[in-house]
Amino acid sequence: MMKYLALATFLLGISSSSAAPAEDAVTSLPNAPPLSSKHYSGYIPASDTKLLHYYFVESLGPSPSSAPIVVWMNGGPGCSSLDGFLYEHGPYRVNVRDVVNADGSTSQEAYLTEFDQSWAFLANMLYIEAPVGLVCKVSRDASNSLHITGESYGGIYVPTLAEAILQDPTFPASLKGIAVGNGCSGTEVGICSWGDQGSALSAKFLTSSGFLPEDLKASINDNCDYDSWFAGDGVSDSCIDDIDTLNKYTSGLDTYCVYCDCPSSELSLHSKIHGVGHILKSKMDAGLRSAPEILTKACINTFEASLYLNAPSVQAALHVLPSGVGDWEVCRTARGWDYTSTRPNLPRDTYPLLVEELNVLIYNGDWDACVPYTDGESWTGGMNFTESTPWHVWETEAGDIGGYATEYEVGGKFEFVTVKGGRHEVPETEPVRAFEMMRRFLGAEGF
Repeated sequence: MMKYLALATFLLGISSSSAAPAEDAVTSLPNAPPLSSKHYSGYIPASDTKLLHYYFVESLGPSPSSAPIVVWMNGGPGCSSLDGFLYEHGPYRVNVRDVVNADGSTSQEAYLTEFDQSWAFLANMLYIEAPVGLVCKVSRDASNSLHITGESYGGIYVPTLAEAILQDPTFPASLKGIAVGNGCSGTEVGICSWGDQGSALSAKFLTSSGFLPEDLKASINDNCDYDSWFAGDGVSDSCIDDIDTLNKYTSGLDTYCVYCDCPSSELSLHSKIHGVGHILKSKMDAGLRSAPEILTKACINTFEASLYLNAPSVQAALHVLPSGVGDWEVCRTARGWDYTSTRPNLPRDTYPLLVEELNVLIYNGDWDACVPYTDGESWTGGMNFTESTPWHVWETEAGDIGGYATEYEVGGKFEFVTVKGGRHEVPETEPVRAFEMMRRFLGAEGF
């Protein structure tokens, strides 16, 4: 589990430009429009020998001095939060174009275009590369509320960081909420348990799709005892046969976006398993048979971001120190890096505190098979809170279906939300719905 080295103590009000280190100011970005607000990029000491990179964007909407501060962490463990900055909700989107060189040859260069659905129109955005421990620059000014957000394995980072803040009596009461997208919930529960519980949730998701014939769906529902499967008590031989057949239909799907194409060119395919990869481990338990692995492909195309972030001019603009581990990659495990999760069950051990004190949003893109909506719906409903508003439609400002939501009666606020058309990284395929979701979350409006 993450070791929290310092929480919000050495910058008093990062939303103020005078509070951020002047040497971290980003004056311009190569191959990009002029900056529309102040940006900062630099390092936070995480220990005597380790540094955490951060990127901070002042609000493009509300005044930075009073706008919320949204901390964002991608998953992994070991995946870069600049993935979220360039592909999800930062002020720019990254693209690639062909250029003609002086010698007449052609090459490719990456460039940035402005993104009108950036969450920076709602808040000050702080992107943190984690974990190496965790140090957050956040405001001690009550005018800046703090909201911690993340996705995938960030489902471990986000609630445990919030827990540490709530349990720290010296921390000001600026933390208002957390939002977790398509997130893990522990080593013993859900998809990220890497066992029968995860494969049962995956099968539930895939049998609700159009990828399987109806007779196979019916056979799986007849032959697979989901309660027994979910509990790890084994499944029947007929169920195992059905799951083997299911894999014949689904093994070519992109686990992060089942309705998307998987990049196939050698140039553009940068596939990384996020630590919650959908190729789940089967197991034998007390002599009972487990279902086979449920197989899909893990595909992420980060060619554009890699080309941009590895350009020397970009690294100079971001004040990037020389790396001892090679070029930037969206996910990596550095030599000698060791990470062990020590949180087996966040719904049991951590969320009861959070939902009494904070605005807690658990959201899932409904095109994701890596951490499907069946996972989030299962554990949020399994906490056995009374539903204040059962499953219902929520809408965008334009009146389109944004997805579906369930709200629970707690001391704070607790909502499970699906995002229609959202992949594992929800804003990448559904930026408008994701923007509306975040607007509602920050305003505590509900769904």
